[in-house]
Amino acid sequence: MGDNGMDNIHSIDSNVKFPDMEHYDMGKASEVALYLAHCDFFPFRSVIENNKIALDVINESYRQMAAEAREKDDFVSEQWAMTSGTLHSCRVELLTQYALLLTMVSLLEESVNTLCRLYHDLNHLDKELKDIKGNGLERAAKYLKEVAGIVGFTSDKQWEYITAIRDARNMVVHNGGRIYKDFDKYDKFQIGYREEDHQLYLEYGDIIKMYEAILDFMDRAFRIVPQS
Repeated sequence: MGDNGMDNIHSIDSNVKFPDMEHYDMGKASEVALYLAHCDFFPFRSVIENNKIALDVINESYRQMAAEAREKDDFVSEQWAMTSGTLHSCRVELLTQYALLLTMVSLLEESVNTLCRLYHDLNHLDKELKDIKGNGLERAAKYLKEVAGIVGFTSDKQWEYITAIRDARNMVVHNGGRIYKDFDKYDKFQIGYREEDHQLYLEYGDIIKMYEAILDFMDRAFRIVPQS
């Protein structure tokens, strides 16, 4: 993760990063879980960036088509290109960021659940994650504290932001991206929304910021040592 000062754990010298197993202690549940999380998240950075490249290329194509049609006095084609470009910028790009958010949070939740499963399997714990009431990140955090003996997972400096990112995902899944409560939380973490209809408004920079926060959180929280 170049932005997080951990370039040395990459096994591939290219734009698509992948973790090098030799930099993890594969005998520890925390390190195995972090390795598996990095296997998902390192390449996902390229997915985010490649989507940005593709969206920019399409935008530029519509601008060029509009300009060429204008030079030929082709009003119909110019209007089509301008309308298509506007819809692409306003809707297609937003829906693309929504899709990236959904995938990213799903990877996060699976990584945290995997951490719980590995503690159960490698440390031979009596209870499994499914034995704990609740769901999502909070259930996993409860398991880690009450069963695995990990204190401090939810007191990490990024935890509140992580749950805000998760809540934003839930608004996309259940409300089509519109939020109806907890506006102060979104304002605090600068998760944008339109004033007129409270539609979440996410851009490339927002997704990158969330991505880096999740990696930062996992790199710290996954390494917390269980209390004896």
